[in-house]
Amino acid sequence: MKKIKADPAPAPVPTQIERARGTDRAVAELAAATHRLSMRRVRDLLPGKIATKRLVLRAPIRGDVPDLVRLADNKAIANRLARLPNPYTRADAVGFIEIIAQRPDERPYAITLNDHLIGVIGLSFVPDRLPELGYWLGEPHWGQGFMTEAGRGLIDAAHQTGRYERIGARALADNDGSLHVLEKLGFHRVGKGKAEQGPNIGKPIVLLELERPRWM
Repeated sequence: MKKIKADPAPAPVPTQIERARGTDRAVAELAAATHRLSMRRVRDLLPGKIATKRLVLRAPIRGDVPDLVRLADNKAIANRLARLPNPYTRADAVGFIEIIAQRPDERPYAITLNDHLIGVIGLSFVPDRLPELGYWLGEPHWGQGFMTEAGRGLIDAAHQTGRYERIGARALADNDGSLHVLEKLGFHRVGKGKAEQGPNIGKPIVLLELERPRWM
């Protein structure tokens, strides 16, 4: 007896809810891609190198790994920051230089003194937030004005582009040193919150903002 081939079952027709979810997902993915492209353009307006009176800010390089590990592997620094791992290993340093520093939502600079890295400063670009200033400085270099000098150099460079109308920052509420630096740079306090990640997750933080001077 000849077998009769059954027609393949028709593909299920997406329901209205499934179509809506697919559309929402596509819209969200497009919005995220647009944001990344926009942030990359704003990020790339910043100069590759910034020179101040004593310092040079430049892109992190593989040659910075020993100084990164030596200075960043310090609990006194990690306890003041949201994202710095502790202990800080060579793998962390290489990952920072080759992965994190290359992301479109990050623009870090090595803070260098006499061609040696002494800290890191940069801007992060997070959806629905202002470009946000972040930094750390090796403990042997505290108390010498280096952080204020590096911050002023980066902020001035950002303002010169004409695209950074406001810059945000955040610091742990008990980090008096960082709050003092930010306020010396012209930031003013705009709110409070809690750390969202890292070893200090849940701790109180202070939110700050800085506006571009009208003459720039």
